[in-house]
Amino acid sequence: MNTSNSSNEQNPTSTEEEIDITPDISLMPKLGYAGYSAPQAIGELVDNSIDARIDGKLLKMSVSINKEYISVADNGSGMNKHMASKSFVLAFSKKSGQLGEFGLGMKTACLSIGDYFEVTTSALGEACRYKIHFDRKEWDSSGKGWKVPLTKEKATEEEHYTILKIEKLKVFYPNLHNFIREDLQRRYAPFIRAGQIELKVNNKFCKPEEFDLILETRKEFKIELDDFCSISGWYALLREGSQKGFYGFHTFRRGRMITTYDKIGFEQHPTLARIIGEIHMDHVPVTHNKREFIKESSEYRKVEKAVREEIKELVRSARGKATQDTVTDQLKRDVELWKDKISQTLSSDVFKNYTSKIRNVEAVPDLKGAEQEIVDSEKRDQNENPMPVEPAVPKDGEKERTPHKKQEKLKHVIRIKGKNIVFDHSFAPLGINQPWKTYIYDPAKGLEIYTNTDFPAYLVTTDKVFYAVLHISEALAEVFVQIANEDAAHIEDLKELILRKASELKAQL
Repeated sequence: MNTSNSSNEQNPTSTEEEIDITPDISLMPKLGYAGYSAPQAIGELVDNSIDARIDGKLLKMSVSINKEYISVADNGSGMNKHMASKSFVLAFSKKSGQLGEFGLGMKTACLSIGDYFEVTTSALGEACRYKIHFDRKEWDSSGKGWKVPLTKEKATEEEHYTILKIEKLKVFYPNLHNFIREDLQRRYAPFIRAGQIELKVNNKFCKPEEFDLILETRKEFKIELDDFCSISGWYALLREGSQKGFYGFHTFRRGRMITTYDKIGFEQHPTLARIIGEIHMDHVPVTHNKREFIKESSEYRKVEKAVREEIKELVRSARGKATQDTVTDQLKRDVELWKDKISQTLSSDVFKNYTSKIRNVEAVPDLKGAEQEIVDSEKRDQNENPMPVEPAVPKDGEKERTPHKKQEKLKHVIRIKGKNIVFDHSFAPLGINQPWKTYIYDPAKGLEIYTNTDFPAYLVTTDKVFYAVLHISEALAEVFVQIANEDAAHIEDLKELILRKASELKAQL
C-alpha cells in the first residue's frame, strides 16, 4: 500500500478550502477589558513616547488629566502617514529591543480608559500632520469594517510631536492626577535619573522616588548568568520597615518598570520589611501587557535563584534589625522580672513532687557570685550587622548556626536536688520556618531558651512579654520532665503550674 498519497487521493470524497478568520468587528472595543489600571494604561502610552525619542535630544512628555479628557503629548520623532496608519493596526510592530514591542499597547490602553481616542502627529522633516481617531459608537454602527478616518493637514518641516487624547472617560476621580504622577515617577525612575526624559503630570514634574536608607547597607550589583546574560541593580535596608507591603524590589526591563515591591529572592515576611532595591533584567520575557514577567520561563527562574543567593546577608541583616526594633530595653526588663518570679516559683515547695523524682542529676558548680554565660548577639550594638541565632536542628534547608555570645549579665539559677541549674532567655531571629521557640540544655552549663522573632505570631502579638514567658515556662517544663524521666504528657500541666504560681508572685508586686 502506498502511504505517500495525499488525503484527497486516499479519500476522493474529501475537499479542501480556505476559510476567513478575520476577527469579528467587536474585537477592537473588547480590548478595553484587558484589565489595565489607569496608571498601567498611561504607562503604555509613555512607553511609546520613549520609543520615539530623537537621539541627542531631551524627550519631553506632558500628561494632562481632567474629567473631560486625558492626554499624553511628546516632542519625539512623530509619525509619517504610514506609521500613523499602522499604529491602529492590531499587533503591528517592527520594534525590536524597545518598550512597545507587541503592537497592542496603545489600542488596549486607550480603550481601557475611554471610548474615544485620537492621535495627532507630525514627523520631523515632513510638512504634514495627521490625525486619526477611533470612536466606539461610530465603530459599532458604521459598517465600514476595520477602517478608521485619517485627516491630513499642512505643517512645517521643523515640527515633530505626537499627541494622544482620550475622551468619554470610563474612570476619573479628583486625585487621579496625583496617583498617576506617583506611579510614573516610580515606573520611569531610571530614565528620569539619567536625564533622558522630562515628564510632567498636570504641569508638575515627576521626580525619582527617594528612599530613606541605612546607607552602609546599600550595594550595587551585577550578576553574570550562565546563558551569557546579566542582571544588575542595587539593594539596601530602609531605616523604617513597611508593614503595608511597600518593600522589595522594583523590577525593570529595558529601563521600564514591570513590577513594584516585588518579593523576588525572598519570602514576604514582616521581619524583612526593610528590604528595598531595583533589579534590571532586560532578557527576561514579559506578558504582552508588560504587567509582569513570565515567571514560568527559564530566564526568570535563573534570575530568582541568583538574587536569592546574592541577598542572603541582606536578609540576615533585615531580620536582625527587626529584632532590634521590637526587643526594647523595657521588654527586656519586664521579661527579667518574670524570670525572677519563675525562679522563685521553681525553688518553692510546690515543685517537690517533681524534684523528688529526679535522680542522678549531674553536679554543676555553684555559680553564686561567678561570671555566667552571656546572651546571644541580638543584643549587639545597633550599628553592627546582627548575627542571628539559629536553633540546633535546622529545617527546610536553613543553615545551622551557633549562638554568638558576649559577656552581658548574670543568669537565673534554679536548684534541683541541691544543685544549681542556670537558665536564661533571649530574643533571636531563628528563621521564618523554625519553631516559635527553641532551647539548648547542657547539664554542665544550664538551659538557654530562645524566642524566635522571625515567627509570624511574634510580630502580631501585642504582649511580647507574656509571649516570651510562655516559652520560658514551656522549655523549663520540658527540661524538668526530661530530667525526671517522666511521661511527656506531664509537660503541659507543669507549664501551667509554673505560669500560675509565677503569676501569683508577680501579682504581689
